[in-house]
Amino acid sequence: MDRKVQAKELEVQAQETKTQELETALTQTELDLANAVLVIQEKESKLTELESERDQAIEVVTELINETPLVPQSIIPNLALTELDADNIPTSTASSQAGFGTKFPPNPQKGDMFLRVDMLPNKLYKWNGQKWIEVAKSTTDRYAYEEEYIKYITDKITSGEYDMDDLSKAEQEEVLLRLTHDQKRRL
Repeated sequence: MDRKVQAKELEVQAQETKTQELETALTQTELDLANAVLVIQEKESKLTELESERDQAIEVVTELINETPLVPQSIIPNLALTELDADNIPTSTASSQAGFGTKFPPNPQKGDMFLRVDMLPNKLYKWNGQKWIEVAKSTTDRYAYEEEYIKYITDKITSGEYDMDDLSKAEQEEVLLRLTHDQKRRL
């Protein structure tokens, strides 16, 4: 019987050891969880602080923008305009002209467009009231419907001086409308 009692005591000791190990692991897990909660709270506090600083910076920038006076462009005559500025200057379409050639025309009116044909690809310019500003041909196709210009580039295409790939989509369409069936086949 002595052996049975010893075995029972060993079994109880093993269970007590296992219970202590589990209690220690549980305590460590609770400590780790508490530390994680503290880290999260610190991060949330820092995030709130950063958001507050961001909001303050936005307010300062907004105030500066609202307090900064705008200087009319007419006060700064030498200010270089971009191609977008040139193409967005209001014009009277009834009086504006579209032309082409190798030299800019004399006495242009604000909004006049001129296509320089002494370079390939041809470059489109617009008079902004002060100077000729190059504008992207993709911003307008008004020039592509000028009868004399289309006749000019059609002649250049048929003579082989220009290639259809040198033309904008609108120019290509207008030229194709004017070519005969035989001329189209040769392209």
